[in-house]
Amino acid sequence: MKNIIETLKESEGFATFLDLVRIANMEENLAREGPFTVFAPTDEAFARVQRERMDELRQDPDTLELLLAYHIVPGMLSSTELRQLSAAQTLLGTMLTVRSSSLGISINNVRIVEADAFCTNGICHALDAALIPPDIPVIVT
Repeated sequence: MKNIIETLKESEGFATFLDLVRIANMEENLAREGPFTVFAPTDEAFARVQRERMDELRQDPDTLELLLAYHIVPGMLSSTELRQLSAAQTLLGTMLTVRSSSLGISINNVRIVEADAFCTNGICHALDAALIPPDIPVIVT
């Protein structure tokens, strides 16, 4: 079993998320500390974000760190555990809404498209869109 960073690197479709983690200087923490639950938007999800906004984020590591921290929950929450929750607190201290149905699980109305990539220091779930913290301007139009 590998850590969160190694797991995402070996999985297809997370190059943008990993690039943003590197720019925000969060790679080392996600490689060794934990446990964490990471909700990682896919490359397809980031492809729907305006190119100009993505460029702005890449030039602003502080805002980027806030955005990424909103995708990380302390502790390890599998899909089974997520189905029992209505909310989860992020590293930012803000709450994510968790909903589940026969169609799957969503976080703030964003669908988990691939769940339960277990890692040595946590677990990853793939999202089909980025989560937007309440205090960061919308990046998806």
